[in-house]
Amino acid sequence: MKNILLALAILSGIFFPYGHNYVFLIRYFLMLLLFFSFLDIKVNKNIINKIHFHILSIIVFSSIIFFYAIKSFNLYIAQAVFITSIAPTAIAAPVIISLRKRNIEFVMFSLLLNNIVISLVIPFLFPLITNSNNSIKISNVLFPILVTISIPLFASQIIKIITPAIWKKLVEWKDSSYYILIANIYIAVSDASTFIRNENGDNILIVLIIAISSGLLCLFYFSLGWFIGGKNYPAEASQSLGQKNNAFTIWLALTYLSPIVALGPVFYVLYQNVYISWVLYKSNK
Repeated sequence: MKNILLALAILSGIFFPYGHNYVFLIRYFLMLLLFFSFLDIKVNKNIINKIHFHILSIIVFSSIIFFYAIKSFNLYIAQAVFITSIAPTAIAAPVIISLRKRNIEFVMFSLLLNNIVISLVIPFLFPLITNSNNSIKISNVLFPILVTISIPLFASQIIKIITPAIWKKLVEWKDSSYYILIANIYIAVSDASTFIRNENGDNILIVLIIAISSGLLCLFYFSLGWFIGGKNYPAEASQSLGQKNNAFTIWLALTYLSPIVALGPVFYVLYQNVYISWVLYKSNK
């Protein structure tokens, strides 16, 4: 039943994209999903692994390399590939790992490390890819991410300490959060589908190349994550590297670049959700 709902959420988002009117709910649904994921998280220094820093390095350096490799061919495509690649770990990544019964702590640290460092680095990288002096305030990039993560983290741990009976009951309901994820996937795909439909048809060739590029990037990052995760953390590293914070980079592209560049992460939303649906299907099966 869960797998059918996943497929329906994606197909409904593509063919009946009415969910784009409710994009504002994605952040609040994510916070609720994170709350359930963090209920049984164990925070300690032992969760830090050298793989976390490999993932961060790959995100930053691959995005720069891809940009300069494509820049001479077409600046818009190069910027779209850069903005898609530079996206840090998605806030929903611990949720997916939680549903797959894998190591949440590993993905949680990767989420914090990647979002904080990349938020600090991006203001210095943007002038290189835009050839302009438009400045980005670090606080505008970092603060919303920290708020979205910290509120559910602190709330879950406070309940665990103060009211263990309620905490235990909430842990029993944890798997029910899957249906909130279904709603979020539908809204995200609806928004991406609407964005693509409204794109100017005059740029159809560039749009097609960006779509193919995003698909290849999605395959590249999820696959590379499996490889660098080794025997202990293949799924966790794959999720940390491949599942990207596209809402963040879509905002960056629309604010500082152009709508056509924003199509890079928009297409990545579609590919990423299809892949996540497949791995959850395999996990449930």
